Amino acid sequence: MTSQVHDFVLYFSKTFGALYLFSVFLIALVWTYWPTRRAMYEDAAHSPLGQEEISNETRN
Repeated sequence: MTSQVHDFVLYFSKTFGALYLFSVFLIALVWTYWPTRRAMYEDAAHSPLGQEEISNETRN
């Protein structure tokens, strides 16, 4: 690989790789904090174990 090709590949990966990772981060952030998902996360926060697992532990 020539030096020019190497420099171009390095520039491209640093520039567009960072933009790609930033866009993936923003998509994950929007996915997580979307208002319709709030109930799912509230339920998960208030119940670390599923109802079935809790009832099985109280029987023992």
